[in-house]
Amino acid sequence: MWEWITNIISPNNYIPHGHCYLWQTPLIWLHVVSDMMIAAAYYSIPIMLVYFVQKRQDVPFKAIFILFSVFILSCGTTHVLEVWTLWYPAYWLSGVTKAFTALVSVYTAVELYPLIPQALVLPSSTQLENLNQELANQIQERQFIEQEVRNLNAELEQRVKERTADLEEANIMLQIEIAERHQAELALMKSKQLSEQIAQFTPNILYIFDLKEQQTIYCNRFVSDILGYTPDEIQNPDTNPIEDYIHPADREAVKQHLVRCSSLSQGNYLEIEYQIKDSHGNWHWFNARDTFFEKGTDGKIQQILGIASDITERKKAELKLQEINDQFSERLKELERRTQEMIRLGEMTDFLQACLTVSEAETALADLLRPLFIKSSGAVFVMKESRNLVEAVAIWGNSISSQMVFHPYECWALRRGSIHTGEKTSPNLYCKHIHQDPIPEATLCLPMMAQGETLGLLYLNFEFPDDLTPAKRRLAETVSKQIAISLANLKLRETLQQQSFRDSLTGLYNRRYLEATITRELHQAIRNKQSLSVLMMDIDYFKSFNDTWGHDAGDAILRAIGNFLQENVRNSDIPCRYGGEELVIIMPNSSLENTKTRAEEIRQGIKQLKVHIEGKELASISVSIGLASFPYHGTTYEQLFRLADEALYQAKQNGRDCVLYIT
Repeated sequence: MWEWITNIISPNNYIPHGHCYLWQTPLIWLHVVSDMMIAAAYYSIPIMLVYFVQKRQDVPFKAIFILFSVFILSCGTTHVLEVWTLWYPAYWLSGVTKAFTALVSVYTAVELYPLIPQALVLPSSTQLENLNQELANQIQERQFIEQEVRNLNAELEQRVKERTADLEEANIMLQIEIAERHQAELALMKSKQLSEQIAQFTPNILYIFDLKEQQTIYCNRFVSDILGYTPDEIQNPDTNPIEDYIHPADREAVKQHLVRCSSLSQGNYLEIEYQIKDSHGNWHWFNARDTFFEKGTDGKIQQILGIASDITERKKAELKLQEINDQFSERLKELERRTQEMIRLGEMTDFLQACLTVSEAETALADLLRPLFIKSSGAVFVMKESRNLVEAVAIWGNSISSQMVFHPYECWALRRGSIHTGEKTSPNLYCKHIHQDPIPEATLCLPMMAQGETLGLLYLNFEFPDDLTPAKRRLAETVSKQIAISLANLKLRETLQQQSFRDSLTGLYNRRYLEATITRELHQAIRNKQSLSVLMMDIDYFKSFNDTWGHDAGDAILRAIGNFLQENVRNSDIPCRYGGEELVIIMPNSSLENTKTRAEEIRQGIKQLKVHIEGKELASISVSIGLASFPYHGTTYEQLFRLADEALYQAKQNGRDCVLYIT
């Protein structure tokens, strides 16, 4: 038995924990002292908890305190075993102790969870103190109320005595008041007679209306002068004043007005305007003011007193003024629309003037015109150079009821040179380019003319005929003129630009364009780290052609070579006439080897050209070509042109009709 206990407390088949610390004395004692201090604290806490529970027998949840004590004792034991295992490897004992600690801790947590709500509802010491204070205040307040009741009883007895004396005095005063009331009734009778006289001579309709019976019980004689009814007709109980005399449009408002009158207070009045039919069936406008007159037995207002003034003439003036205001507002809105249209028209004109080419302007037209013609669909057609076709270049809207390409004779506006309107009422007058299925409600064709020339057509079609207003027609005329002028200016600008940059004989770019372009192309090649080549060529024996056949032959040769180059170089290449019979081609993004291959193809192609003058075929044409390439030959266009020119000179020295470059 002792051996078994020894084997558990100090087994020999494990290494003591101190080996983990390499038996370093400071480190071992650090752990020993720390664990022992923790164990001492853990053992002292349960002792204090048990002492507290024994001293306070009213403490709730005693079992949880006991569980906490066992849990803390187990934790302290694990720290003691941590010290023991430094020298004796009793790891099974340490593990069992930790397992027991784990079970106790889990069980404590499980038992503690349902107690939390019960612990939360326990009043604190502060709350108990507040409850005691509140109870004391209630006792004090009750004593005060009892004293007040005694005081009130004494006061009540005194007031009963005083009230008895007052009643005796009031009885005497009542006798005096009866005598005074008799005098007042006499005065009231005289006042009533005066009021009746005033009512009969007031130049307005004075009436009394019973809210309960919904009947007019009194009206003065002016009802006859204004409406042609007798007072008896108005006061007839068989009539319904609202349904028989009030205008249908005002009946509901009058009923609501009478409901509001039932809550009037003394001295206040309500006002309303409505129409009443006279004895001849004509309608009169009245302004009525109603006030409280008499209450019923239930204390609610039963009768109202009203005075109605005839405001028919004033209403007519107001209606006339309203009509004038409406017309003014409509004109103001129309003016605002015109102003916005003029602003958009100005923006469109500015935008078209800022365009550089006709195609750029045509691309922008649809978006520029859409805000001007919101309630319509439309298109802008441009006359082809052949003058036998017009083609749509800008389209907007939901549906275009027109062919996109048609002959000018198919449009009445282009044929007549003036605006043409198509409507369903005259279906035979629609232009032939208009689709017949479905046929539009209305169409508008406006020829675009500028500088005596018809440039195209502005076409609009409308879903509703009312959308084609005179104002919209005038706007369309202005727009068509502005578009025509802008397109004419752009075409003129393109023509002038073409003449400025093109050689008139060959159709190639001229030297001015070459000098303006080479710098830009060279900078782009440097920025993109690409190659750029210059091909300089000269027509061999050009002077002999002129001397033998005349200058017409030289011009024919230059035209033929110019046409050949425009048809056989890339779109990115720039062929130019450098001067006389000397030509230059700028080839962006072309290496020296590729340029040499292309130059050979051009030389061979030119050699195959057949040029005729006066019915005779000229001798074979040949060219000498010199090359220079960036960055192989230089980094500036002056260096490239100089080396290309030297290569051209060397090619001529070597017998012409060849391609060379400086190595």
